[in-house]
Amino acid sequence: MSADPLHIEHMRRALALARQGEGAVEPNPMVGCVIVQGGEVVGEGWHAAFGGPHAEVAALRAAGDRAQGATAYVTLEPCCHHGKTPPCTTALLNARVARVVIAMQDPFAQVAGGGIAVLQAAGVNVQSGVLEEAARRLNAPYIKLTETGLPWVIAKWAMTLDGRI
Repeated sequence: MSADPLHIEHMRRALALARQGEGAVEPNPMVGCVIVQGGEVVGEGWHAAFGGPHAEVAALRAAGDRAQGATAYVTLEPCCHHGKTPPCTTALLNARVARVVIAMQDPFAQVAGGGIAVLQAAGVNVQSGVLEEAARRLNAPYIKLTETGLPWVIAKWAMTLDGRI
């Protein structure tokens, strides 16, 4: 089954927003969120700083009351646990968002499908897997750290033709 072209368009925007957190949110993932009501983008946000508001909260603040009944496009499954910030699932439910479209599930053990379950249990329509590969590439360092406990390392090697460094 192929994704709706509008879902792809809005998720691409959410991925572009997520990139704005690069270098500022580690060890957390880069996440972007777009709130769409009646075909119009009414709110956008991204996780801008470690310990700061998550993308969903930033986008919901920008959307205000227009988030009610809207669709949220999020690059990573919304969190459902208390960390440095309250759960994003709670913020989405309090805003009365009708649908959440997610690029990928969060591999973090305290979320790992739990965010989707919380939203669905509350009657929110949830779709996952829209531009999943792009989201995985964006957050490859986070995924590696979460799944293996090892950091993402990029090494550069230079040597002369005769094998000297």
